[in-house]
Amino acid sequence: MHSISMDLSKFEQYALPQSSGQFVMPNDKTVVSVDKNGNPVSYFWQDKWDYNAFFNLTKEIKSKYQINFHSDKHNPQLLLELKQRVYFLIWGAQGELLSMAGDTFRKFSQCQLIQKQVNNPLRVFKGTAIHSFSLLSNELVFNQLLHDSKALSEESLRNILKSLSVLTQVNKHFPEQSHFSLGIPEGKLFNQIAKLYSSTGKGHYPTIIPVIYEHLMGRLMKDVTAAHKKLADLRDVKSYAKKYGQTERQAVDEFKMIEGACFMSLSAFTGMRISELTQINATSYKEVELDGLKLCTLRSWTRKLEKLPREDAWACAPICKEALEVLIVLNDEYRSNKGDIHCSPRFRFDENRGSGNNINSQLKDADLNTTNLGQLFTRFSKSLDITYAPDEMDEIYRLLNPVVPARSNPIKAREDGTFYWHFSTHSLRRTFAHFVVGNGLVTLAALKHQFKHINLSMTAIYASHADVLTLLGIENPASVKKAIEDAEMENHIIYLKDIVDNPDEQSGGYIKSFDGDPRVMPEAKFNELIKQTKGSNKSTGYGTCFAGEKCGMGHLFEPSTCVGRECESLNINQAEATRWQDRHQRIGMKMQQMKELGFYNQNTLARELSDIRAAEKVMRDHSIGFERFELGAL
Repeated sequence: MHSISMDLSKFEQYALPQSSGQFVMPNDKTVVSVDKNGNPVSYFWQDKWDYNAFFNLTKEIKSKYQINFHSDKHNPQLLLELKQRVYFLIWGAQGELLSMAGDTFRKFSQCQLIQKQVNNPLRVFKGTAIHSFSLLSNELVFNQLLHDSKALSEESLRNILKSLSVLTQVNKHFPEQSHFSLGIPEGKLFNQIAKLYSSTGKGHYPTIIPVIYEHLMGRLMKDVTAAHKKLADLRDVKSYAKKYGQTERQAVDEFKMIEGACFMSLSAFTGMRISELTQINATSYKEVELDGLKLCTLRSWTRKLEKLPREDAWACAPICKEALEVLIVLNDEYRSNKGDIHCSPRFRFDENRGSGNNINSQLKDADLNTTNLGQLFTRFSKSLDITYAPDEMDEIYRLLNPVVPARSNPIKAREDGTFYWHFSTHSLRRTFAHFVVGNGLVTLAALKHQFKHINLSMTAIYASHADVLTLLGIENPASVKKAIEDAEMENHIIYLKDIVDNPDEQSGGYIKSFDGDPRVMPEAKFNELIKQTKGSNKSTGYGTCFAGEKCGMGHLFEPSTCVGRECESLNINQAEATRWQDRHQRIGMKMQQMKELGFYNQNTLARELSDIRAAEKVMRDHSIGFERFELGAL
C-alpha cells in the first residue's frame, strides 16, 4: 500500500562520492539515515541505526526498522567492516542508492534481515585474530563459523550462507585485497552445506488437523455472526456494558475477543499473510460478478514478491463481509481515527476503587500491526479453547506434521494438564492450502494466484430444490416440486419413526439429547417433532443432520467430522451404519492400492484416516464387527 514517501534527493547530499581509483569509506560522521525532511537521524558511529522516520509507514514496532550491531559481542575490526558493507548494501555510493532504485533494488527489510543473519554467526570470532571479511575465504576459518552454527536448523544455516553471499556483492566498494568469497569447496551448494552441518531439520508451520479445523471454522462463523447481529451496539463499549448487564471490564474483554474472531476469520477464509491483514481497510470488501456468479473478494496490498507494494484481490467467503463490517464499527466512538480497523482503543481501569471493573481513563490506541495482530491471535486462541486430545488426535497430527519446530508447536498446555490448539496466520494459511487443494476445490494454479504468488473462490453453493430442478432442465412446474417435497416428507417421517421406535439402534449425539424414553413419545409430541425438523434435516447417506440454520459447522455437513465431535444434531441409524462398514472396507482397499501405485501423500492419507476412524467409531456404537485399520500396515 505504501511506497517510499521521501524524495531520495534528501539523502543524496549525505551519500559518499563514487570511487575513482580511491575507495571512500563511511566514517563516524557519515549520516546513515534521515527523516522525511532530510535531517540526519543516525550516524555511522552509532551501534543502532534507526530508519523508522523513512520506512515505517504502517505503524509497526520500531525494532522492525532498526539495525542493531551489538558492538560488545564482536571483534571490533570485523564489526567495522560489517557496518561498512551494510551501509553500501543499503545506500551504495553517490548516484546509486542501491536499496531504492535501479536493477539492484532491495527492500529495507531484506537489508535488515541480512545484517541480522550475518551479525550473530560473526560473534564466534570475538577475541580472535579474524578481523577482516577477506579471511572468510579461507576454508578453515569458514569451517569455524559453520561448526559454531551446528545447533541451528537447516533453513537458518542456509539463510546465513545466502546473506553472507549477498555481502560479497558490495566487494566493488573495497580494495581488491579486502574482497571476499565464501570458503566453500567448489561444487558445494548452500543446501548441501546446510544439510551437512545442521543437526536438525528445518520443520514447518503445522497444518491444522481436520477435526480442529472444522471446529475452528464453525466457531468463527458463529462468533462473527453473533457479533454482527449486535452491530448497532458495538460502537461504544460503555453503552454496550450497560445494555447487556456487564461490567465495563467484561465488555472491553468481549470486544477484544470479537476483534480477534473477525481478524482470524479474514485470515482463515482467505489464506492471507499477517502482513497482508494489516493492509485491509473499511473499503476492502468487494463483490464482483463473473459469468453470472457473484464472487466475494477482499482488496489488500502484498509486498512478498514485489519491489514495491502491489494492490491485489483475494477471493473470500461471505462471512468476511460481516467480519469487516464489525471491525469498522467496533468501539469506533473511542478511536483516534474513525473507521480505521487497525486502531484498537485501550483503557485504564480504576484498580484503586473497588474491584477495578470501571474504566478510569483512555490510553493511546494500539496499532494493529503484525506484532499486535500476532498477540491478538494468541489471546483469541486461548479464548477459543479448542481442546486437543492426544489419544484421539496424535496419530493424524504426526501424519500431517512430521517435523514442526518447537517455536511453532500449536499444542499448548492448560494448567490442569490438558491441551488446547493455538492458531497462527501461517498455520491457517498452510491449512487453507491443504483444505482447498486436498479436497479438489481448486487447482494449484488457482491457489498460487490466491496466495500472491490470485483469484480463488471459496464460496460453496448449497442449492435449493428449485435450483436443482432448474439445473436438470425442468422449469420448476409446481406439480414436480410438490411430488419431490411429498416424497421427502414421507421418507423423513419414516426416518423419525425409526429413531423413536428403535433408539438402541441409533448413534450420534441426536438420540442422546432426547428427554426420557423416545419409545413412549405421545403422538402429539411426535407430530410436533416432525414439524420442527421439517426442512432442517439433511442426509449424506452416512448420517442425518437435524441442525438446519443452527448448525455449528456453518451449514457444512461433513459426516466424519460430525461423528468425531459427537454432534448433538447428528443421527446415524442401522442402515446408515452398514454403509459406514462398507466405506471402511472400501477406503482400506483404496489406500492399499494407492500405496502400491505410489500415489498417496501424507495429506491424502490424513483425510482418509479421518474417515476410517469415524467408520470404526460408528461400527463400535452399532456392535458391527470389524478389524481395526493399522496405519503401520502401509
